[in-house]
Amino acid sequence: MKIGIRTPSLKQTLPEALETAGRIGYDGLEVVTPDEAQLRGWLQHDGPSGAASLRALAERAGCQVSSFSVAIFRRVNFAQEDEALRREGVQLVSDALRACRNVGGEALLLPHFDRVRLDISPDEEARYVEGLRACAPVAEETGVAIGLETSFSAGQLSRIVRAVDSPKVGVYQDLANAIAYKQDPATTLRTLGPAIVMVHVKDTSGNGQALLGEGLVDWAGCRRAIRDSAYEGWFVLETPAGDDPEANALRHLEFTRRWLES
Repeated sequence: MKIGIRTPSLKQTLPEALETAGRIGYDGLEVVTPDEAQLRGWLQHDGPSGAASLRALAERAGCQVSSFSVAIFRRVNFAQEDEALRREGVQLVSDALRACRNVGGEALLLPHFDRVRLDISPDEEARYVEGLRACAPVAEETGVAIGLETSFSAGQLSRIVRAVDSPKVGVYQDLANAIAYKQDPATTLRTLGPAIVMVHVKDTSGNGQALLGEGLVDWAGCRRAIRDSAYEGWFVLETPAGDDPEANALRHLEFTRRWLES
């Protein structure tokens, strides 16, 4: 099992965040909200903005790019009726998968959240399945997993993953988001089981992020559920940077190591 951290948790640019994460002892860095220009650059191998340059930075830092969190997917998500936007979404996800592979990443986070209406309608669900099926061959070709991080119930996520039927399409499970959407994190982990491709390690006070271990997450219950599901992939920290991001990142890394060893 490997432990990563997201760029906002360090409050640093990508090159600085790689160096800091590696020096502290993280295995990886999740790049949050790469824009389309960055993705186009990483589709190429050479050049100052090419994938080889970023891989070299990661190698020097001793910290790989673990994953991309693609916030720009929200505008072109697969649930909407506009077919042109959905096609644009398929192209974005396909490009992001290839760019992620090129820089050494292992997963793509696709976000979809609605605090009022947690699950999407049957028609929207069918469109999601269609969009993901269109992207699945690229995920399988690149070896980069698609992970849905959503407000959807575990039942809806399970239906979507089963319908797409690809070993590289699954769920990016966030421990604290489950609480925000009135779900039990440990139960959700057990329900989704093999569908989980990555895990976000995060705590919540109920009104926002909390330091790990100081919020509402049942850490012992989640650890048992992870063991029961035989998950052995990445644990990526989405933690508050606070006034001293590096000190907090180190504290959260130590907490996570103790938790995973418990």
